Amino acid sequence: MFATKGFDGAQMAEIAAAAEISLASLYALFSGKEELYQEVVLAAGASVRRAVQEAVAAREDSRERLLAVIDSLFSCFEDDGNLLWIHARGPRSLPWKIRQSIGAQSVADFQQWNAWVADRVRDVQRDGGMAGLDAEVVAAAILGAVSNTAGQWIESPDGRSLSELAAPVRALFRRVISNEETQ
Repeated sequence: MFATKGFDGAQMAEIAAAAEISLASLYALFSGKEELYQEVVLAAGASVRRAVQEAVAAREDSRERLLAVIDSLFSCFEDDGNLLWIHARGPRSLPWKIRQSIGAQSVADFQQWNAWVADRVRDVQRDGGMAGLDAEVVAAAILGAVSNTAGQWIESPDGRSLSELAAPVRALFRRVISNEETQ
């Protein structure tokens, strides 16, 4: 409902019906739409992080693990269009009260996530790649490139699939990881 109708358009009665529970049960679990939305956003983020970490763990080469971050993030967005809609609309479209309540936990989650990706960058650096680059900056660039590309795709579809847009992002970072000169 949040992905389809946005925060303002989603109604608790519709959410309860879609979840096949009574409205009273939904209110027993969540004090209101704000709390439910916050839980949806935080749970979705945790789900994406788990999926990415599992995909990365399956790779042996540090460079391939870092590229798997990109691949699996795009895959999560492509597999779950609702998640992408919520992500694309993001907190900027929410009332201030909700942004504030989600803010502290979201910032902490993002910092932890960025640190995890930065550790994958450091793995590549230990193996001789990406010499001289700041791991946190590279991690933020990867997460930003994926997020912005996916957000642009959903906000301004041009007929290409998300996989098609993922390929140039992956190619760019493959060059950075391999220390190739860009022209």
